[in-house]
Amino acid sequence: MKGALTRREAKERTRQRLLEAARGIILAGGETRVSASNVAKHAGVAGATFYEHFANRDDLMVALSEQLFDELRGQLARQRREALEAPNDEEILRQEFRTPLELIAANPDLFRLALRVRHHPGTPLGESSRRLTGNTRNDIVAELVARGYPAATSAERRRLEMIADIHIAATEVLALGHVSGRYPDLDELADMLVLVTRGTRLARSWTDRTAATG
Repeated sequence: MKGALTRREAKERTRQRLLEAARGIILAGGETRVSASNVAKHAGVAGATFYEHFANRDDLMVALSEQLFDELRGQLARQRREALEAPNDEEILRQEFRTPLELIAANPDLFRLALRVRHHPGTPLGESSRRLTGNTRNDIVAELVARGYPAATSAERRRLEMIADIHIAATEVLALGHVSGRYPDLDELADMLVLVTRGTRLARSWTDRTAATG
């Protein structure tokens, strides 16, 4: 028979209940309905308990967005390994692109929120959104380097960051089209992202002109 939860385990379980309650509220009606009292009510805890885990609503939303990003990052890390092991398998590459689309489709209000606050300076949510974008960019650059793209100079590294930004922008634009109902087929969107990579793959043969002529 399993023993009682430790204080730390019980606290973590309550925190997760609050996060799940916030996620449910957002999916049911949008982030405007998220408040400390409403989240506590849906989680089945006292209002004061909310503040034992989160300083305020923004603190909760940052934690929720980072939790979702950690889930996505973990899934993509596995798929990136598979894609690197089979670099010419476009079906594996397609699934790598489909995964973020699936997560966005499952959490459209959080996705819209992340886009909306990204350029809000000095706010916790804005800082969180920019950090998540930066981490995504770094992950894509690391994959490109592993695929053999040149990255020996600052110019070549900058070029890889440009490619990463192209992939991020394309994914976000197509995801917006999907959640608005304009592009309903996720498989078709993944195909379009694979098509985008065909152009950026040409960068593998580029070299830093300054280094080449120096």
